[in-house]
Amino acid sequence: MATATALGLTLTLTPPLLTTLRLTPLLTTTASLTHAYMERLTTTSFLSPPPTTTTISQLSATTTPSPAQRTAYASLIASTADVAVPAWFTNFFNTGVWSVVGLNTLTGLSAAANILLFGHALDARVRKWYVVGWAAAAAHMLFIPLVQGSVEGIIGMAVRQEVGEAPKEETEGGKLTKAQKYLRDWANVHTIRMVTVDVAAWVAFGVGVVGALTK
Repeated sequence: MATATALGLTLTLTPPLLTTLRLTPLLTTTASLTHAYMERLTTTSFLSPPPTTTTISQLSATTTPSPAQRTAYASLIASTADVAVPAWFTNFFNTGVWSVVGLNTLTGLSAAANILLFGHALDARVRKWYVVGWAAAAAHMLFIPLVQGSVEGIIGMAVRQEVGEAPKEETEGGKLTKAQKYLRDWANVHTIRMVTVDVAAWVAFGVGVVGALTK
């Protein structure tokens, strides 16, 4: 049994509930990191032609495209990217943002409960790992201003196109379109965030949980 006092109320957790509380930040950061990886995987897929000549692709293909055909295909993709990318990303962002906010909120609340309410039951070293994880998870939000411009740019393109404004072609040869440039900038910041603060939070909570549950 573990007890804590908050706002004049005494909170008591049975061992199974306390174990659940200790595990929750690790579970939510695992989900967040998986979410982030899949976001990167899907968004970067819009930045280059599909690898139709790989061994995996050829298992399902009946022909192998020539270099000239691949160049023509890349041009076709580029010509449609400024319509497809804003439409897809606007759908992706409007739904995906809620799971990101939800997972980070659960991480923050559960970490705070472990540290502030039931931290007295943790060894000092273990408690520090929970603090590090908490800080790293909170740092995820510091990247919002860095991606705000890209998000607004892509969604703005979708809205303008929906009201009848034709997309402007801004490609030269193999260069990215305007929408792809926005998406590339978003993916670059997202990748940095994923491999720094997201991974740091996951590792810290992992070490903390192992320490807490093997006391």
